Amino acid sequence: MSNNDIFTIGDDLYIDPISGDFDIAVCDEISVRDNLIAFPGWWKQNPQDGVGIFAYQNSSGQQQVLARNVKQQLTADGYQCNNPVIAQTPNGVLTIQPNAIKP
Repeated sequence: MSNNDIFTIGDDLYIDPISGDFDIAVCDEISVRDNLIAFPGWWKQNPQDGVGIFAYQNSSGQQQVLARNVKQQLTADGYQCNNPVIAQTPNGVLTIQPNAIKP
């Protein structure tokens, strides 16, 4: 089962030019991205959800902790998350490949 939601492009709502209405689309990638960016407590309905990746920026040696947190949060959100890959450049830029799919 896929995650359908109102379609966005770059955090902006997409309005279909023909119908003039919102589009509904599979938004798994957006849902995963939002879960990674959000800090716990951002969503009132699920205050424990969120990884808060910006807290890990410029912190060396935290890749395993971050990978575990990513896997826990995405699994709790209904994704099958197999071995997320975390890479960090010397200037602190994080690259995350969550390897998550919705079964």
